[in-house]
Amino acid sequence: MVAYAGKSVNSMPVPRAYAIWGWVFRLVGRVLSRATSEPLPDLGGRPTILVANHTSLADVFFSVAMLANWSYPARCLVRETYFRGRLMGGWLRSIGFIAAGGGDSDATTEAVAALKAGTPVAAMPEGQIIPPDRRQADGMGEFRGGFIDIARKADAQVLPVALVRSEEVWGSRSKLPRLPLTRPRVTLGVGTPVEVADRDDTEIEAEVRAQMAEIIARL
Repeated sequence: MVAYAGKSVNSMPVPRAYAIWGWVFRLVGRVLSRATSEPLPDLGGRPTILVANHTSLADVFFSVAMLANWSYPARCLVRETYFRGRLMGGWLRSIGFIAAGGGDSDATTEAVAALKAGTPVAAMPEGQIIPPDRRQADGMGEFRGGFIDIARKADAQVLPVALVRSEEVWGSRSKLPRLPLTRPRVTLGVGTPVEVADRDDTEIEAEVRAQMAEIIARL
């Protein structure tokens, strides 16, 4: 059975399409994995950008399932190339995801506007799926600093999270998800909010990365 943490103290209305797809991915998750999530902490009503690692094509689907379960429908920044296909692009737009890294969309402006309007945002600062042979000792690739710029402009806090073992469901270089004999346990671990204020970008990134590395190591 899929054991998510359930509705959080930060719960807000979940758009219909987001809620439906969250239910679908939780159902699929029962077949492919034993998915769990840690509770979302009390975020104090603050604008929040969640920052996650990226090891698998399954990350987006697990994220939607877990965010919908928390009733915390973050608008995820997704690489612009995924929006080009009719089916995938239409689906991403239907749940309010934001095209990042090219195209006609100004991702920073759109993400800042969402945060200021009270909608959470989620980003994967590695910018792409990082296979095992390209990860650093802490289990992640190099970060891009765009999430800090978004947080600063929106006066938002940053919440580090990490998906662990999602690549056992859908490998970083696989075209299709696996049907393993033993379902892997995929877990979304959660850190504590990081303030941006007038702190140095290098300091902020180091704190966010350290929290994510700790989650990966303990789960």
